[in-house]
Amino acid sequence: MSVKSCILLLFSLSVALFSAGQGSDADSLIRASASAPIPALVVQKPIPASLVGTAILVGASPMFFEPSYRQNLLIREEMQLFRRNSLDHRQLHFDNGLQYLPVCSVVGLKLLGVRSPHSLRQLCFRSASTMLAQIALVQPVKKLVDELRPDRSSLTSFPSGHTAFAFAGAELLRLEYSSTSPLISAAGYLVATLTGVMRVYNDRHWAGDVLAGAAIGFLVADLSWLLNNWLESKFPFFNH
Repeated sequence: MSVKSCILLLFSLSVALFSAGQGSDADSLIRASASAPIPALVVQKPIPASLVGTAILVGASPMFFEPSYRQNLLIREEMQLFRRNSLDHRQLHFDNGLQYLPVCSVVGLKLLGVRSPHSLRQLCFRSASTMLAQIALVQPVKKLVDELRPDRSSLTSFPSGHTAFAFAGAELLRLEYSSTSPLISAAGYLVATLTGVMRVYNDRHWAGDVLAGAAIGFLVADLSWLLNNWLESKFPFFNH
């Protein structure tokens, strides 16, 4: 096993173990934010952190586990075969814009008058802080792992930033609007899933990259959401 693989394994295990241990802390933060004097606040529970940590570990496994690596190759081969047979091997680049649709919808739905528990100012801050945190986490990991993309264009394959961005936005949609309509949550996840699939279709990422990117998106969105709940309960500046 290479040094980079060892580092990645340790990173993945640490995230999985850290996430698994956050259940009680997350619950206490939720209870604290629920008791805070925030008008009409509806606190939605995040995705179980242990599942998110496990997904990151599974997504990273092809770099240090041979059967997972072979599965990555098989998925790529089948997807590229489908691409050749269906669209004459042409790439479809709409995923470059599609990744932004969920997070833009968080603010856009509010502007359209859809009911939600937070103000427009709060949603703008929550969305911006979540996306900045996601970028701050994903980009250093890409540089550290140095994984070659399937199309051999660069060494920034793991994890999928597009997928992380899309799923972070979809999770924000769920946390903000699931009490209004479950269809909004479903639409966000559908867009995020399509973004991930297209990254594999366009030969820009391995399947493991996409799985890890989705899990990171969930993780960052949930932790950011809990942190913002705490900030709004403690500091009046954030509670408007």
